[in-house]
Amino acid sequence: MGATNCPETPRQKMIGMMYLFLTAMLALNVSKEILNAFVIVNKGLQQTNANFTQRNGFTYQALAFAKGNDAKKVTPYYDAANVVKKLSEDLDIYIRDLKVKIIVDADGVSNDSALAFEKDLIKLSAKDSREAGQRVMLSDASDGSKGEARILKGKLNDFKKKALELLKDPKIILDKKDTIISKLGNLGISTEDSEFNPDKPDEKFWENRLFSELPCAATITLLTQIQNQVKNAEAAVIQTLYGGIGSTDIKFDVVAPRVIPKSNYIIQGDSYEAELFIAAYSSTDTTSQVIIGESYDSVKNVINNPSATINFKDGIGKYIVPNAGGGAHSYAAMIKVFNATTGVMTSYPVKSGGKYSIEYNVAPPMAVVSPTKMNVLYIGVDNPLEISVPGFRDDQVSASCSGGSLSKSGKGWVARVTKVGKCNISVQAKDDKGGSKSMGSKEFRVKRVPLPVPTCNKQKSGTISRGMLQAQSGPMATLENFDFELKYTVVSFTVSANIGGFEQNPASQSGKFTPQQLDLIGKVPKGKKVYIENVRAKGPDGTVSDIGTISFKIQ
Repeated sequence: MGATNCPETPRQKMIGMMYLFLTAMLALNVSKEILNAFVIVNKGLQQTNANFTQRNGFTYQALAFAKGNDAKKVTPYYDAANVVKKLSEDLDIYIRDLKVKIIVDADGVSNDSALAFEKDLIKLSAKDSREAGQRVMLSDASDGSKGEARILKGKLNDFKKKALELLKDPKIILDKKDTIISKLGNLGISTEDSEFNPDKPDEKFWENRLFSELPCAATITLLTQIQNQVKNAEAAVIQTLYGGIGSTDIKFDVVAPRVIPKSNYIIQGDSYEAELFIAAYSSTDTTSQVIIGESYDSVKNVINNPSATINFKDGIGKYIVPNAGGGAHSYAAMIKVFNATTGVMTSYPVKSGGKYSIEYNVAPPMAVVSPTKMNVLYIGVDNPLEISVPGFRDDQVSASCSGGSLSKSGKGWVARVTKVGKCNISVQAKDDKGGSKSMGSKEFRVKRVPLPVPTCNKQKSGTISRGMLQAQSGPMATLENFDFELKYTVVSFTVSANIGGFEQNPASQSGKFTPQQLDLIGKVPKGKKVYIENVRAKGPDGTVSDIGTISFKIQ
């Protein structure tokens, strides 16, 4: 009887029940007339086998027809099915020959006559012979290891193993393959030994449980039933193969509208353009990918310097650039779809506007809030600026400065101004057709760089030890709370102190203490003050200014 993982037809179930009933009756030593009932069961099983052969033939024809339409895709399935067919035919012939051998042993007829008896069991006279089946199938081994039953068991196991391995081949694509193979189980052919009564060979070993002490008619009917199980298993495998052919196709189960605008940023007076289309995709496709990189090599069909790989979800591979800088950007993309027939990914480069370069522009937020007092440019220094126009590339943007000059510096701009007051930065942009448009202007206040303050040992005043002061090279000009990296150079200063009622003030014409100044510092008593005054410093624009005095009390 077939296992539940390869369902039996109602006809099979009825014949199986009859076989069980008749076997039970044999245990009661029922007369020979009951044995003739096995003839009926055997005939029914033979008809079922014929039906299986015919139905399996239709499946093989369907596979051949599909192969003619698409040989590349169907050939792996077609070839696997033919392997199963050969395995089943060989096993069927072997079992038929076993039945012939038993009939010859029981009735002493020729092989040709035995073949006729196998087809029509009613002709067998020794239907009740228990010795013939025992000798052929089990021989004299208590565990059935010396007869044909052990060989049959091995062939059945080999058939099951090879048939399932065909389905596991990577070339055979099945939806939820592991689940399908698991459900097929043992293909409805059970050859396991019993775990119960291990000390009773007749009840433990598969060989003995099936073939021990059976009349010849029952043994032959049982072998016909095993042929039936093999045909049923063959049908289950080849129908699974045929059903898997469509799984190599990309199935579209979702249809959705899509819109792709030419640009998401439009200048007043320009036209908005967009492509609208219907997209069909498979919601279960997680294999397809998008490769992102710098550019596309049309000769090698590859993306240069790939930077990202994106998996599909709901038919879309989403490419996200977080915190993208302002201005124009470009990238190349390739969609790779897994081809289940060839087992490789098929590549499709993405075109945009006839080019393989995909461009987009990043615009700053339209609402910008900044303190007006911060709009300041300083005279005599490089004032760095960022100038961009949403929707335009950097090379399409130009700018000018009233009361000064503007120049490009790396990815930004530098303004140089010369006159205190106000100035305007005006911006223009060229479109793809070469036309220039004014993008507006911004006003800035122009100031001089604030004066530094004198420091020594990073102090502007306070107490200091004599040794610490003498260890300094001289005063420094320090810019406080100013973001520009500017350098002022001290060019002269005076050290003053009162020694014995007389004021001394040696001068230095550089930024360093002179020997006279250091000697004076050494004479200042503790608790008395020393002054570094008349400190003059030269700025980056060449202007020399008096920046103040430092007052220290000697500790």
